[in-house]
Amino acid sequence: MSTPRPALLVVACGLVLLEALALVAAAVAGVVVLVRGADAPAVAAFLVALALGAALLLGAAARALWGGRRWGRGPVLTAQVLLVVVSTTLWGAGARAAAGAGVALGLLVAVAVLAPAVVAVTGRTGGDEGTDTRR
Repeated sequence: MSTPRPALLVVACGLVLLEALALVAAAVAGVVVLVRGADAPAVAAFLVALALGAALLLGAAARALWGGRRWGRGPVLTAQVLLVVVSTTLWGAGARAAAGAGVALGLLVAVAVLAPAVVAVTGRTGGDEGTDTRR
């Protein structure tokens, strides 16, 4: 990318990577539960795999956005919708601080990714070789 990255893109990528790290931490916690003897080891193993897969996808999506490729917006926005939905259920369960943080994070990342300046620099559809096929 020859143009400087907008501040909102830097913020969005940083927060998405933070979300990916949180998923890795959740996977590590799941492995600890498995090692200590989970009541439902198959469920715990599935959740570990799901968390690691989601972390990998978010990491790749953040890298794609950083590189100006638009395909990263879909997974990032989908993750933010899921984060907001899960956070609202936490609100009903009484974990209001965690719920508020989750909703705020999800909305902040979504707004940043959809900001016109970010959309303008993440419009490439080509691969890493620098092909720009914007119309």
